[in-house]
Amino acid sequence: MESCNRPTLSITAFCECTLREDCDLAICTEIGRLQEALRLTQLGARAGLVSQLTGMEKTAANRLYRRLHGKLSPSGLMPFTDAWYLKCARRMLHASQVWHLHKRLAGDGRSPGRTLIDVYECYTQREKKPLLDLTRTFLVPRLVTMNIWREHLCRDCGTHYPAPDNITENRCAGCRIHYRFRCRNCQAPVPQSRGRPRARCDRCGTSLKQSSHRKIKETTNEPSHGRLC
Repeated sequence: MESCNRPTLSITAFCECTLREDCDLAICTEIGRLQEALRLTQLGARAGLVSQLTGMEKTAANRLYRRLHGKLSPSGLMPFTDAWYLKCARRMLHASQVWHLHKRLAGDGRSPGRTLIDVYECYTQREKKPLLDLTRTFLVPRLVTMNIWREHLCRDCGTHYPAPDNITENRCAGCRIHYRFRCRNCQAPVPQSRGRPRARCDRCGTSLKQSSHRKIKETTNEPSHGRLC
């Protein structure tokens, strides 16, 4: 993956302090919020999310969305649970990437709207086929803030990753995908075939069974292993 220190901003700031919350000029603050609202809407944010992050009136946010996209902003409640992420290990892998980007880019005077823009632009620059849209990206750090998720330490690669508190197998989504096709003990490839999965490694005899307690579904691009995600 390509490294990303700071995503390229597509909108020129009014002054060097416009992107910071501590700017003492009212006009800079207002222009900064309008810039954030415009960019968030361009990236696909709903009117409600734009209003929440920038303070823009929802009516104005709806008009902006309709002007840019030629249709009304989607209605209804925004996602607020982790069920969508837990259906697929690849989604959790992308959620972990977003979480690490958020930790790196949040703060430093950035407003919540600017942080989300920077995180999402950096994420989409790194991923050719991103699985998370702007709304799903926004929800990842909120799940941690609401204590639905917490950081775990992967026992295999040592990476910190976000996941529900009651997952017993401390393995990140990347290692889950990796070890679906390899033995955890000897790293030998595990032949994939239709029907019941192999119970033990042919080389070393290690059990290949995984914990079923709130197990994250591990899907791949091969039709024999479940639907795509």
